[in-house]
Amino acid sequence: MMSIAMLSTLCWLAMNAPGTFKHPPLFEKQAVKGSSFESKLNSRIGHFKISGETLVSIVLDLAYEFQLPTGIEYVDHEATTRPINLEFNNESVRGILLAIVQQVPEYKVSFSNGVVDIYVPKARGDSSNLLNKSIKNFAVSDLDTGEANMELFCALSQEVAPPGVCGGNIEVGQWGPLRITVHLHNAKVHEILNAMAAQNGKAIWTVIAPPDRLSKIPVGGLWHMYPLEAPLRPAILEKLRAVVH
Repeated sequence: MMSIAMLSTLCWLAMNAPGTFKHPPLFEKQAVKGSSFESKLNSRIGHFKISGETLVSIVLDLAYEFQLPTGIEYVDHEATTRPINLEFNNESVRGILLAIVQQVPEYKVSFSNGVVDIYVPKARGDSSNLLNKSIKNFAVSDLDTGEANMELFCALSQEVAPPGVCGGNIEVGQWGPLRITVHLHNAKVHEILNAMAAQNGKAIWTVIAPPDRLSKIPVGGLWHMYPLEAPLRPAILEKLRAVVH
């Protein structure tokens, strides 16, 4: 059953997303889904035809269908508009992700530490990008994912403009009873976000600022973390499209 907090999130996303989104037909699956991260990546899809979809659209389809913890740490015009046309037969989820990311040359994908990470090497080399900011000591124990996410936002805020005041709204109940524990030293913000998504096991985080605004914390923040709950998927795509339009 969907919680009140989840309904609130859906309403907020809908109000902040331009236009309407029509989900393409789901791909034909002939696969036994595993429960571990590696077995999900190794699941094979009988037939998967991509016609005019974009990088972020396909990544979201696979993340939500196979419940893959995912991070999308950079979004530009190419990722949200370049049409991809590919067809696969009896290919693994991992193989499909590798193939689609290759269609947008500046992007890469990694499958380390229990998360699908979509990134751009050039952006990772930019010292002004706050997602590359190192947090000396980040430690959360037995926290709701939303609370842990807020702790990271506060830690980054204090690094950027100490002694800044940190605050925000946490939608209690959105993440259910699951608690996460993350202890990292001298880790970059995107690494910590990936660790939180992996710890949760059913989470996806995305950047919500365009490439030219990653050097400061804008109103609304730099990123958002969402549960891998199917009703959220269309609105997240519209939110990502709006980032660069």
